[in-house]
Amino acid sequence: MKKIFSYTNFRTLLRDFYEEKKAFEGYTYRDFSKQAGMNSSSWLLHLIKGSKNLSKHSALKVAKVLKLKKKETEYFLLMVQFTQAKSSDEKNNFYKQMIALKRRLKVIKITEEQYQYYTRWYHPVIRSLVSKIAFGNDYTVLAKSLLPSISPSEARKSVNLLKKLGFIKQLENGKWIQVSSALSTGDEVSSLNVVNYHKQVSKLAEDAFDRCSRDLRDISALTLGINKSDVRKIKARIQEFRKEIMDIAKNSVNEDRVYQLNFQFFPVSKPAEE
Repeated sequence: MKKIFSYTNFRTLLRDFYEEKKAFEGYTYRDFSKQAGMNSSSWLLHLIKGSKNLSKHSALKVAKVLKLKKKETEYFLLMVQFTQAKSSDEKNNFYKQMIALKRRLKVIKITEEQYQYYTRWYHPVIRSLVSKIAFGNDYTVLAKSLLPSISPSEARKSVNLLKKLGFIKQLENGKWIQVSSALSTGDEVSSLNVVNYHKQVSKLAEDAFDRCSRDLRDISALTLGINKSDVRKIKARIQEFRKEIMDIAKNSVNEDRVYQLNFQFFPVSKPAEE
């Protein structure tokens, strides 16, 4: 089984622990429950499936079954709270604590940088922009190229982050270019990253009314009465349209700017039967 610090979801950790023990020792759900002092033989199964949660008291019992050391137990308790958190703000809070603990223990590698990439709207923008403007190492020029502009310090930190992630690199002549690279995080962190990113760009769209003239933007809204089947149809059309836009961007030549396109389609009422 992988080391505990490579996990972000405690349910995945429990699943891997059980499957490994079962494969080599004939371990059962009842064995786990007995060791944890629980009466239900299916308790572990419900934890893995997500139909039951762990209290701090129960989490400490599980940590003993897993034979976790002091710092591993501390991380496990944070991971339980992160996995079970309801809001993105709660998840962010516990995930930052998980990162801080791994940093203190010097077991963190690229996870923190991957998380940071989605916390600022301008990281993906700079990733695309560096190859379109000649700024060398003049971060004032780069900072002022963004709309809205950011500080030179923020621009420098963003470039350093992107370089560390392998998204951009500087050639011998001083020119920066974009490098094709992908982020890889667990499902829990990926979901949190998406939420953080969309919060950032939604706020950006809010301010676009005052920042951009009408000929440079297209922002509109529809309020629609539809049924469940129509929801699937509209989502499919949005996905098709998104692919068409991507094709246009891929075939664009002499790109001289970076645009942000947000798709926002969400319910503002409950189904009538509720």
